[in-house]
Amino acid sequence: MATKLKDLRVKSGQSLQQVADGVGVSKAHIWQLERGDSTNPSLDLLRGLADHYKVTVAFLSDESEPSEEAPALQFYREFDGKLDEKAWAAVRAMAEALKKP
Repeated sequence: MATKLKDLRVKSGQSLQQVADGVGVSKAHIWQLERGDSTNPSLDLLRGLADHYKVTVAFLSDESEPSEEAPALQFYREFDGKLDEKAWAAVRAMAEALKKP
């Protein structure tokens, strides 16, 4: 979980303080979670982190290697319901273009 939390924070461009403010805990606590020093967060904190990063609790708590689909799922969760049909069509066209060698 530590690696996933740090990866999510770095990829989102957030500071430890921004994440801490977002979930209502101290910056030190987020830092301990990212370092693996605090390995048993409460369910409420886990839910808060999942909501903050727009991932599932299962994704954060799963100790297996992250799947290759994880970034795509995160992308979908971030934009699902927030894009109009024209924007979705543009995203689909871009995705199809990226599939081509």
